Amino acid sequence: MLPRLRRGKRSAVLGGCQEPVPPNRAKRQRDEKVVEILDLAESQLLDGGYSAMSVAAIARRLGIAANTIYWYFPSKDQLFVDVVERLMRRSVEAKPPHNAGLVKQALYFVDRLSELRPARVALHERAGQSQLVANFEALFRQGMRSMLTGGLRERLPASRAEAAADAFRATVEGVLALDLPKRERDDVLTLVLERLLD
Repeated sequence: MLPRLRRGKRSAVLGGCQEPVPPNRAKRQRDEKVVEILDLAESQLLDGGYSAMSVAAIARRLGIAANTIYWYFPSKDQLFVDVVERLMRRSVEAKPPHNAGLVKQALYFVDRLSELRPARVALHERAGQSQLVANFEALFRQGMRSMLTGGLRERLPASRAEAAADAFRATVEGVLALDLPKRERDDVLTLVLERLLD
């Protein structure tokens, strides 16, 4: 669904089977430091957007040199993309059960996206200035389209599911950009989705 910008676990081939290589102490320490950096960057991003995300402030809080952060994340934009990816992945993974129905699932997912308004706005704004962020935004949109199309294919012919997914995605982006109150947003999205499913 969401773009995967990092490589998976290392593995070693043992006797023809792939088994995960147990992480060594240095890798565990590195992974812990990455999580600490991401946690602080996420908090800053959600409090004030991209401009509030400060590598220097994160380094001060962790008691390390700012250049150390760039060892883990080659640029502020890479840190930003990794934070947004983590936020979006968390939203997708926290979806309601499949038996909740398509409309309720869609509304639930839009509610999660609404909670991430500072991150979404920052993503869109920064995409105009950074190719890395623009690529991530494009992959995220493709993932969202694929997820919607998959859900709609259960109820619509394949030829119509893609157009319906695009129409619904555009509606979602519109109600989120307008920052409509939840009740109004739900009414609009329910109406559009029900019409698309007719």
